[in-house]
Amino acid sequence: MPQISAMQAEELLRAAGGEPQEPYPGRKNVPWKAIHIACGKEIFPRLSNVRDGRGICRHCAGFARGAERRAGRAVTAIAEMKAAGWEPLADYPGTEVRWLARHTPCGTERKTSLNAVRQAAKRNQYGCETCWRKAEGHRVWTAETANHFMLSVDLTPLEPWPSGSSRPWRARHNPCGREVSPRLGNLAAGQGPCNHCGQQEAHRKMMLDDDAAQAMMVAAGLEPIAPFPGVDHPWLCIHTICGREASPSYTNIKRGQGGCDHCGRRALADRFRMPEEQARNIMRKQGLEPLEPYNNSMTPWLCLHTCGKEVRPLLSNAQKGLGICRYCNSTFDYDGPSIVYLVADHHALKVGITKPGSYRITEHTSRGWRLKFTINVPTGDDAYTLEQNVISWWRNDLDAPAAYTPAQMPQWGSTETVGWESTTALQTLEQLVQEAAAMSLEITVNPTDEIHTRPQRPASTRAVGRTRRARGNSSDVTLF
Repeated sequence: MPQISAMQAEELLRAAGGEPQEPYPGRKNVPWKAIHIACGKEIFPRLSNVRDGRGICRHCAGFARGAERRAGRAVTAIAEMKAAGWEPLADYPGTEVRWLARHTPCGTERKTSLNAVRQAAKRNQYGCETCWRKAEGHRVWTAETANHFMLSVDLTPLEPWPSGSSRPWRARHNPCGREVSPRLGNLAAGQGPCNHCGQQEAHRKMMLDDDAAQAMMVAAGLEPIAPFPGVDHPWLCIHTICGREASPSYTNIKRGQGGCDHCGRRALADRFRMPEEQARNIMRKQGLEPLEPYNNSMTPWLCLHTCGKEVRPLLSNAQKGLGICRYCNSTFDYDGPSIVYLVADHHALKVGITKPGSYRITEHTSRGWRLKFTINVPTGDDAYTLEQNVISWWRNDLDAPAAYTPAQMPQWGSTETVGWESTTALQTLEQLVQEAAAMSLEITVNPTDEIHTRPQRPASTRAVGRTRRARGNSSDVTLF
């Protein structure tokens, strides 16, 4: 081959699609640096290969060979798809990639891979889900049929059909106006379109007829005085046995539970109550003869003591040998003259009883309490009754708790206190006078100049001067 010039070599390279990046090396078998214009990649062709038409770019040559092979495979794949009843609608993407095609027997367009079609044919299965659903008797949905079905169950779609029966589809339930997201398959299977409405309907079905519910309550001794609220809600009734109001639920009555808490507690108390004869024997051992039927161990029981006095001890105390007879076991004289007094500090009022000449009032005034009044009564019994009546008026009628705790009153008497916000000294005196009149007592009222005023300072809570010994287990009872 005759020697060619550099100009001729450059013309051959450009004609083959390359652009020289350096001068011609002078020999045909030496790599020549250039750029392939078609792909822009750097190449090193030999002039001998360029003259023989072998190509100048390995990358483009490899791609061309691959495209040629794919074209051959595409022809085979298309033929295979058509043989299986599928008409490809896009270029062949490969055996594992989903390929848009139309199933010729039913006209459904969907994406399926060549391998999926091969596996379906090998197993003698339907490669088309639509045809399989038809063969199995299942519903086949389209956008039109899906929308029509949604409207038939009172649902207005708020977005296009999600192309499947198992995907949530946002819609509005027309009867209640709520936004819901049911699945088309669930709706077709008979499920309701709205959870809220479904729960309400189920609740209505579970509701009993009012007449049937009332019949069961009447049979249980309960007279309903309110409409039937439901099986698990309190139902206001009158318990015909005791006449009290009760609010049991229908479910509890059906289970056999009692309808009245008060009667239930009494029944439980009767079950565990000590037999009366046993209780009477306990009292007799302490020198007490009961004068009325036994109630319970925590209720005062009218008895006659061996000293001839009527007393009201608790069975629970009598069992321990405590509180047997206040006349025999107390330093307070219940038969002689007595005094009812009222002292006060800035926070509270305190009522108490004492005998003439006692230092009890001084115990309070030495700690900062101010005397408001005293009342002379014929006997200690009368004083005790007046004191208890006014304390009951404070606690029950005024709903006023004690103003001090035992720790705040080292001289004792915290249970006989009340706050100024609940009453005054003058009001308490008026109440005591009314109680005395109801008992037909001859009393003498001795008010002090301070009865109308409230002390400015609180009493001391420190133990000063003479203090009382701590209470032990002695049967002696001292009342203040």
